[in-house]
Amino acid sequence: MPAAGLSGDEESPRARLEGQDGSREGDADGEAGRTRASWASGHYINAGLPTRLPEWLHRVRLSNQHVGRVVRRGQPLGTVTGVDWSQTLRRWARQGHGDSALVWHRLPHGQGRVVVLWDVSGSMAHYVDWYFPWLYRLTNVSADVYVYAFGTGLENLTPYLKLPYRQAVAHLYREIGLWGSGTAIGQAFSEWLREDGKRLLGPWTTVVIISDGWDVGSPDVLTQAMRKMAADSRHILWMNPLMVTEGFEPRTRALRVALRYTRDMRAGATPAELKDVAWRLGFRA
Repeated sequence: MPAAGLSGDEESPRARLEGQDGSREGDADGEAGRTRASWASGHYINAGLPTRLPEWLHRVRLSNQHVGRVVRRGQPLGTVTGVDWSQTLRRWARQGHGDSALVWHRLPHGQGRVVVLWDVSGSMAHYVDWYFPWLYRLTNVSADVYVYAFGTGLENLTPYLKLPYRQAVAHLYREIGLWGSGTAIGQAFSEWLREDGKRLLGPWTTVVIISDGWDVGSPDVLTQAMRKMAADSRHILWMNPLMVTEGFEPRTRALRVALRYTRDMRAGATPAELKDVAWRLGFRA
């Protein structure tokens, strides 16, 4: 069934993983109001990017302050960005077993810089149309949001996302060569650190990584890159649509590395979850 807040045509990753594929047949600008784009010979970016923003995204705005609440019994009830996985894993290691008493960390007031590293490789192609409108809205609401797409390479999408929406979609289809590639996460992150990391990282920068963690690259290279990002940023938030799968565990090499440096890991697979992530980044919806 469609996720709440979306039109019947736009299904969330949660719905797709429950066995309802969001793809549709048809040509560009068909009856579903979506544009179709090829990402490899014989394949497509799901049913294509929506040609208009979902209505709920228009309510996303910058927020000057977060409302403080408390954390109780291991449940996030307020100004927290989520689970501090590095501290939680250390706690579990000390006691010799895992439990439900997670370690949470608090979010500083105000909106800082946001850098998004977005996996658009073949295994993430199903979700390009889900995350793109959200990223487009964040980029246009704040001048301090930067979005980079990666697969086996890296591309700065920020200039495209500043265009009117339909132009942004058209430019991405024409000029982005990463759709459907393999994934070398560590190499892509290292390239970003060399080119823009020094300029964009800092104590008020949140790094958002959107990836399922499937990786053909070196875990050592990824470890070095994530250690550098974690040390030079406020924190790292990892979004993985596969987390809505029943019985999900972060078993890939990349996700095991990520857990050591990521304070918050979530799916972002429904409008409510994307609104919550936006709130934690300093927006309101």
